[in-house]
Amino acid sequence: MCNLAAGTVIYELRMISLGLQIGVLLIFVLSLIVLKTTKPKKEGMTKHGKIVNGGYALAVLSVLFMLYSAYSLIITGTAPSVIYIHGFFGAIALTLGFVFVANRWSWKTRKNMRIQLILWLLTFSGGILIYLILTGKLS
Repeated sequence: MCNLAAGTVIYELRMISLGLQIGVLLIFVLSLIVLKTTKPKKEGMTKHGKIVNGGYALAVLSVLFMLYSAYSLIITGTAPSVIYIHGFFGAIALTLGFVFVANRWSWKTRKNMRIQLILWLLTFSGGILIYLILTGKLS
């Protein structure tokens, strides 16, 4: 009975984390639309930055929900090796995102932001894959 309850909690935490990450993706897309469509360009960049900061906060929140699930898999020795790779790239993406959110203008170049976007998309895609495997929707 205890394992069933713990399994239900872990499943719910994974669902919350997935929902938050999908929300983050939508926020990032919105921020890019705002960046490209708002005139003058400086105003668009300011709005883009504020929207992305909100997305970053949601991404951090989603990680907090997901950590218990990952911790449980690692402690029990049932974590697939892809979780470690996902976690490594996710930590890099969050760290680089923090540099941008902390407003380090010398780092805020198109090149670095594109690297960040690609890194986040790879981590997001990996997380979706892991979610599908862990929930039995993909074997």
